[in-house]
Amino acid sequence: MTFLQLLASLTPIISVMIFLVLMRLPASKAMPISAIATGLAAVFIWQMDTMLLAASVVEGLLSALTPLTIIFGAVFLLNTLKYSGAMDTIRSGFTNISADARVQVVIICWLFGSFIEGSAGFGTPAAIGAPLLVLLGVPPIAAAVVALIGDSTAVSFGAIGLPVLFGMEQGLTEGGVNMAAGQFAEHGGTFVGYAQFIAKHMITIDLITGTLIPLVMVCVLTGFFGRNKSIKEGLQIWKFAIFAGLAFTIPAWLINFFAGPEFPSVIGALVGMALVIPVAKKGWLLPSQPWCDFSENDNKSEEELAVDQTPVKFSQIAAWSPYIIMAALLVLSRVIGPFKSWLTSFNVSWTGLLGTELKAGFATFYAPGIFFVAVCLFGFVLFKMKPKAMQQSFTVSCKSMLPTIISLGASVPMVKIFLNSGENGAGLASMPVALADLLANSMGAVWAWVSPVVGIFGAFLSGSATFSNMMFSGLQYSVADNIGMNHALALALQGIGANAGNMMCVMNVVAAATVVGMAGRESEIIRKTMPIALGYAMVAGTIAVIWGGF
Repeated sequence: MTFLQLLASLTPIISVMIFLVLMRLPASKAMPISAIATGLAAVFIWQMDTMLLAASVVEGLLSALTPLTIIFGAVFLLNTLKYSGAMDTIRSGFTNISADARVQVVIICWLFGSFIEGSAGFGTPAAIGAPLLVLLGVPPIAAAVVALIGDSTAVSFGAIGLPVLFGMEQGLTEGGVNMAAGQFAEHGGTFVGYAQFIAKHMITIDLITGTLIPLVMVCVLTGFFGRNKSIKEGLQIWKFAIFAGLAFTIPAWLINFFAGPEFPSVIGALVGMALVIPVAKKGWLLPSQPWCDFSENDNKSEEELAVDQTPVKFSQIAAWSPYIIMAALLVLSRVIGPFKSWLTSFNVSWTGLLGTELKAGFATFYAPGIFFVAVCLFGFVLFKMKPKAMQQSFTVSCKSMLPTIISLGASVPMVKIFLNSGENGAGLASMPVALADLLANSMGAVWAWVSPVVGIFGAFLSGSATFSNMMFSGLQYSVADNIGMNHALALALQGIGANAGNMMCVMNVVAAATVVGMAGRESEIIRKTMPIALGYAMVAGTIAVIWGGF
């Protein structure tokens, strides 16, 4: 690989870092510039066919429909709750559990968020959790940051095990890995058995890394956004935070061991909530004085939404019913076969884009976005909202989407160009694979630390742990083969890195910023989450070395 080709393969990463993180441009400006730079590098240096480039852009625009509908639905639900007055009931309910913002963050983003991640994936947890925290008085930027950090460990088993069961299987198969005769035979003769074995390595490492995430979240909350900028105020609840971490990771480990990788996040989160909420109510493992001391800054949402109807008090069940119905629909649509088949029968697909072999699809009824809209309409009726309030909740939601449409309308096509660059006149593999190969050849001796960074890299650009696993599982297996590393451990580190990448991937950050009214301030969020993601990867790599993966 020449220097120019190396530079071309790095263009998406370098451009995003320069324009979004260093220059602090809003994503609505940084991502179009980065997309153009990536396209130019693909054509003039990687020698990618221009028709394939154009088809990749079309594929990206069509693929962006799914995350856009999810973001719109999450914003719409938040505004429905605000304009109906139900948000006051939800706020008081959480205050009755604990008035401590640190506790609220753990329950909402770590436990409830893990349940949503295990049910649906798609970046939905941050889109739900961050606005809930804003309703409780957490500054919007802080809410987005901790929600993204919380949506990490559970991603291993998100969307009913999709990152492992589908992502890694596709990555190993398409990567041409010759492993079925040996590895599959030792685990029931199918990939499902081997996936459970990989997942066991992942969740075992996360008995340490994942268990620490709630403590990291509260330290970030108090250290960056508290009035005193004190990490010590986060450490004050270390006993509760570690308990909350173990309340999820231990049940998740047991579920994976006995039942497989489909339900550890869902059941682990439910068990965790059943254990942690009563402890929080009793004030056990907590200081006597609750903490909710945020600094005076400009982290206020773009507008204070005035409720144009007489204040109404609802029961906790009524106020929470949209979220309860949302969670139920997510679980049922992924678990009940006939219901899932019926929903997916409405999917729209496009094949042969611009005469190429590329295709794109939009899960119209299966994607979480349609469920958000459905529960909003249900909320209109349940909360007896006045027509003007209904109109306001819808129009405000639509207006807030413009920066997000621009951001995702540029970032997803950029990713597609990057991934589809395997067909090129330079005779090279696709940009991500060529770059990963270079890393493998030059850094095999420290692969335990590099392996999860490759996973982060894949998720950062693609916006999906599943896609990261699809891109790099074959590479991870081959590198492990060459350096004598435990194959399952290398794949586990790939998966853990892909999980950590969710904290800082552009699509998730744009979504989280949008739902809390902070579109344009994505660089602030990434600068906070990136060190946490890299730290997560380094700790996981260190555990792998101590474990004896070589």
